Amino acid sequence: MLQPPPAEPGMREEEVDTPALILDLDAFEANLDHMAGLAAAAGVRLRPHAKTHKSPVIAHLQLARGAVGQCTQKVAEAEVLAWGGVPDILVSNEVVSPRKLARLAALARITRVAVCADHPDGIAVIESAAEAAGTRLSVLVEIDVGTGRCGV
Repeated sequence: MLQPPPAEPGMREEEVDTPALILDLDAFEANLDHMAGLAAAAGVRLRPHAKTHKSPVIAHLQLARGAVGQCTQKVAEAEVLAWGGVPDILVSNEVVSPRKLARLAALARITRVAVCADHPDGIAVIESAAEAAGTRLSVLVEIDVGTGRCGV
């Protein structure tokens, strides 16, 4: 059964069911354009993080303005974006659970998926998950820059 939307135009803030994403569209679109312009002027590729909006619709608006993909923090966020047609997703947090890696590997059937690793054992588990699913996962390896905090 479909739920009614959490808000309708003209509602007062206290009437809105939460959680709900409420935007000032003019400010939102200006911010999208501003970030795209900054990235273009700097000659860098923009990959916004979706952990705040968690919305394929917003992701597609960012992609239309030149973003190369989206970052997520969690596998579930990546799934929502992939099912919403986002073509390139980076899970910017290490995923170590074989079950979650299997879910990511399955997503690679419908979109490009990359994940981070900070230990050789993590890379091996990622490789196993992709092989079991018959897919490929790109891996960004974190390098220890001398702080001993994380990285290979």
